[in-house]
Amino acid sequence: MKRAEFVKAVAKQNGISSRQAYRAVNSVLDTLRVMLSEGEDIEIGGFGTFEVLTDLRGNRTPFFRSGKALKRVLNTPVETEEQED
Repeated sequence: MKRAEFVKAVAKQNGISSRQAYRAVNSVLDTLRVMLSEGEDIEIGGFGTFEVLTDLRGNRTPFFRSGKALKRVLNTPVETEEQED
């Protein structure tokens, strides 16, 4: 899913305009970028943790560790309705 599709999904799920969703998504992403660039870990309960890892050469790499609740949702089978012939 690309950013534009994600923004549309946020707008639809929250009953807001695409413009409002765009601003909200960009605000969250900008905040994540700033905090990570400052070396902050960001823990979002039930979702996961964003971290910055530094390798032996000093290169910094963003890393995401999923939380237990997110893992549980992703690994729970989705019930589908059987289609009638």
